[in-house]
Amino acid sequence: MKIALRNYNLDFDKTDKKVVLQFVKQAVKQTEGSQDVNMVKQNRLLSTILEKVSSSDSVKFTKDEYFALKNMIVANQQHLRKQLAKAGFFKKFFLKQLEGQYSKLVSKYFQDK
Repeated sequence: MKIALRNYNLDFDKTDKKVVLQFVKQAVKQTEGSQDVNMVKQNRLLSTILEKVSSSDSVKFTKDEYFALKNMIVANQQHLRKQLAKAGFFKKFFLKQLEGQYSKLVSKYFQDK
């Protein structure tokens, strides 16, 4: 039986790092004051992700951190796609750029190989 080990190291470039940092900072703010057990766990996980991403460009994630970040970014990208379909002209202009950044993140770092 062959055991496949996965490497969870990501090398973010400058713009991708900014997008991920902003996303994680916002998620930490949203989960910060909650007393729910799941939200407290999520907040701890997001805080460690934030520390790792802000410390260097090359980040070594644990499996839990990697999949939590991946799932949140993919969910946010799908939500932006839905919003883009319903948006008016001006809102569509801003959302299209943001959705493009998230699509780039998903395809570059989080797509299964």
